[in-house]
This record gives sequence, structure tokens and C-alpha cells, in this order.
Amino acid sequence: MFAFLYFYRLKCLLRDRMLVFWTLLFSLVLATLFYFAFGRLTTEFERFEPIKVAVVDNPAYRTQVAFRDLLDNLSQSGEQQLLDLAVVDEATAEKMLEEDKVVGLIRVTDGLELVVKGPGLKQSILKGILDQYLQTGETVTRIVKENAGVLNELLAGLGNQQEYTRQVAYSDAVPETVLTYFYALIAMTCLYSGFWGLRNTKDIQADLSPEGARRSVAPTHKLQVVLADTAAVVTASFGEVLILLAYMALGLGIQFGSETGYVLLTCFAGCLVGVSLGNLIGTVLPGGEGVKVGVLIGVSMLMSFLSGLMYVEMKHIVDRSLPFLSLINPAALITDAFYSLYVYDTHRRFFMNIGMLLLLSLVMSLVSFFWLRRERYASI
Repeated sequence: MFAFLYFYRLKCLLRDRMLVFWTLLFSLVLATLFYFAFGRLTTEFERFEPIKVAVVDNPAYRTQVAFRDLLDNLSQSGEQQLLDLAVVDEATAEKMLEEDKVVGLIRVTDGLELVVKGPGLKQSILKGILDQYLQTGETVTRIVKENAGVLNELLAGLGNQQEYTRQVAYSDAVPETVLTYFYALIAMTCLYSGFWGLRNTKDIQADLSPEGARRSVAPTHKLQVVLADTAAVVTASFGEVLILLAYMALGLGIQFGSETGYVLLTCFAGCLVGVSLGNLIGTVLPGGEGVKVGVLIGVSMLMSFLSGLMYVEMKHIVDRSLPFLSLINPAALITDAFYSLYVYDTHRRFFMNIGMLLLLSLVMSLVSFFWLRRERYASI
């Protein structure tokens, strides 16, 4: 009997084209838009082009041997090339700056003069190069005045740049903030499983739909019907999330790490909590179907927003300011589970997120069950 109820309930759910659109096709469209909007954002920023700069070729510049050597080294072709240097007369340099052919103009007089048309990252890098050169020159001059015997040793050590910070990686994966958008989108899709749960509660309550009235007078035990319906909606929602996951991983090239089993476990736990949320709203909240759908959409979108779906920094802001909210927000837990799988080489944080998702699902399911169990009808 359970298999019969499960099969026909699943068949009935998949015929609901409106629900299939909002729980699957809508997410696929959003994933595609996210890919074109953010998918190549990181690589575009990381691609560094040498900074085009013009240097005025005047007698003062020709006498600055050390400065000329510095610029020549920074403009040598290769992966470490920082500058694209043009040594021209002053009129040409000003014209190139005016026509935006170069980012800045360097003029050597009594000191070093940098002329730019406005603020920017490349302009700041140019200023940093000149500031470091001037500071190093002043330091060398002061030390030589105090102790001329260390000149040769000092000059030999100028080329040895020491780093006093060390980068620590949690794994071999390269952290990418953009991935949070895609992980939050999967979290939103999992929470949209609540539409399936809401449909279940409507079809089993006699005062909400004709289907509920007919099923309430049927001789089948109500617990068996509830379990078969729940298994069917979890199957439908999990299948939809798998389609979205496959599209992201194989079609869009989104990285989820190498632990496929744990990724699937996260999707399944997310679907469970999404269906439980729909069941809870459908049973506890009074009012018609329109009110319940509105509340479900509002709650799902609010949770997704707090997990970084619209603004990726929002998740970090909530983590710092209201950590308890992140602990009970299913969308944040799903997003964090995906990211911890991708970034960390340990599973402590991942299993904490999965445990919280299962706990939230259990609590909401128990509340829904006992609320539904106490309902009685005077007449049907």
C-alpha cells in the first residue's frame, strides 16, 4: 500500500507544471544569469595587465641611473612585468596622458613627480612604486652619512626583499567569494522544496481542498498517507536539486570540491529542511493558500538574502554580528556546508552544519505532525 501511495503521489506532484517551474526551471534560469554576471568576475579581476606609464625624457631623468634601472627592471617582459614604459618628450607624454593612452606621467626634476588624471588601483600602484623608491633612497643616504663603511654591504642587500607574513591555506582549493552566490542559489532551491511540502498539507487537510476532504474520509491510515506524501515530495525536490547541481557542475563549471557523496548529503539535508518548512507553514499558519505561499516565499527569500544570495558580504556580516541567526538559518547552513567542503580539508564544520539542518528538519516535522494530528472536523 505504501508503494502504491508513494508512486501515485509522486506522479500527481510532477504533473503540477507551475510548481515544477518555480522549484526547478526558475533556479536553472537564475544559475545561468549568475554565471554570466559573476562567473568570470574573479578571473577578470585577477588578470593583471602591465600599467602603461609615460616617463619624460629630460636631462634630469638621464642622470638618475638607479631610477632608470628600476623602471627598466619593472618593465621587462614576462609574468612579473609590472610596467609598460614609454620614454618620450614632455609634450608627447602629456598628450598620451590626455588621450588616456597611459595611466600616469612621471617627470624627474629635483624630485619625482607623478601626474594622473584621477584615482584608481593602477594609479595607487604607481604612487607606491615612487614612494618606496624615495624612502629607500633617503634611508640609504642617512645610513651612509652615519657609517660610510657599510655602503657596499647596503647596496648588495637592497635587492633582497624580505617578507614577514606567511599565507596559510586550509586546503589546495583556491577560495573564491563568487562561489557563495551559487551555493546560496542551491540553498534557495532547497528551501523552495517547501512549495512541495505546502502542497502536501493542502491536499491532506479537509478544510483546505476537495482533495483533502476526499482523502480524509478514505480508509487508509493517515500516518501512512503522510509518510508516503513526504517521501514523494522529498524525492521530487531532491531530484530537482540534483538536476540543478549537475547543470552547475557540468554545464557552468562551478566547483563543489571532490567529495561528491558529501555534496549529495548536503542537498538531501537541504531538501528535508525545505519540505519540513513548507509542512510547518502549511499546518500551523492559519489562512488560505495565497497567504501561506506568500509567507513561504518571504521566509525563503529572507533566509537566502541573509546567506549571501543577493549580497555576498551579508553572510559574513550576519556571522559576525548575529551568529545565532546563522546557526538557525537553513540557507546559511547549506551555503556554509558547501563552502566548508570546498575550502577545508576537515569535516568538523561540515558535519556541524548537516547536524543543525537535520535537527531543524526534525523539530519542524514534529511540530507539523502533532499540529495535524489534533485537527478534527465536525463534518466533511
